[in-house]
Amino acid sequence: MQRRTIRILTDIKSLKQSSLPDASLVFSYIDGNGGSSGSIRFIAKCLRSNLVILDTAVDKLMLACAVKWAVPVLPFRIVSVDLILRTPKSRLGRVKAFIKRLLLKRVHRFILFFKDLRGCERFYGIGPDRTSYVPFKVNGWEEIQHRPPPTADGDYVLCAGRTLRDISTFVEAMRQVNCPGVLLQQRRELLAAHGTAAWSGELPAHVKLIVDESDDLETYIDFVAKARLVVIPRFKNDIAPTGISTYMVAMALNKCVIISEGPGANDVLTDEAIIVPAEDAESLAENIRSLWDDGTLRASVAARGREYAALARGKERFHGDILRASVQSISES
Repeated sequence: MQRRTIRILTDIKSLKQSSLPDASLVFSYIDGNGGSSGSIRFIAKCLRSNLVILDTAVDKLMLACAVKWAVPVLPFRIVSVDLILRTPKSRLGRVKAFIKRLLLKRVHRFILFFKDLRGCERFYGIGPDRTSYVPFKVNGWEEIQHRPPPTADGDYVLCAGRTLRDISTFVEAMRQVNCPGVLLQQRRELLAAHGTAAWSGELPAHVKLIVDESDDLETYIDFVAKARLVVIPRFKNDIAPTGISTYMVAMALNKCVIISEGPGANDVLTDEAIIVPAEDAESLAENIRSLWDDGTLRASVAARGREYAALARGKERFHGDILRASVQSISES
């Protein structure tokens, strides 16, 4: 029997037939052109597709949803990958969330890297009936495999990453310990766009602020590789898997991770990291102090984290899982 050919439109250039060799797939990729002409071309491509798989092109996702609202009988199905949603905090934010919730009703399948959907369901109507969990990848996995064997030792406590980091709690925790720390940040505008404040206050003498404007993965990996502990402080109202990219890299480098509880942490991890209450400087300080001094405990947590990262691997497994989950949604009613 001849296999059905599935026509896929996507903004993920790494999705290709080799990611799912058992299926008959034809790919079309979204260009970066904006404006009305770009939107018209995008809609035309949607109409010629069976599946529209969208990751970073959130504007295209909303446009595709609007088209499906206008003409519900259109046959293409929408799959959203790694849609990052925020807790609405103002009246305007709640109005925007309500509009987004209506549009997102037209998404057939959400592929997410976490399992705790309480916030997404409460504010945006995204529940387990429309989601597929896919483990995240290790960014730079292929490069990390060519580095010297990593150890659980290091020179400092590292706080890094640009999305929704609770820097104030990290700094307050570091005031309560004596071990050296590094606060690694990127340029101010980039941090602001991702909900993290560029630190401008006073730091303890043993904590160093480094602003890396290169946005270079190898440089970032070097900072992580030299750390003894990697800390990911998060906010209580976070409904996204904040810090997942950072902790996957840290685990692949055999580093002990301390992360605040929330989606992407205690819903997918068990003993591969130390999970602490969000916005709790005392608890964070206590765990930093304990793990800095206890090499045996630190190494055991780091080893379990490295095993977790080794199972997740890099882009090839990741994109295969995304494509498989997307194609499976075609057969769903």
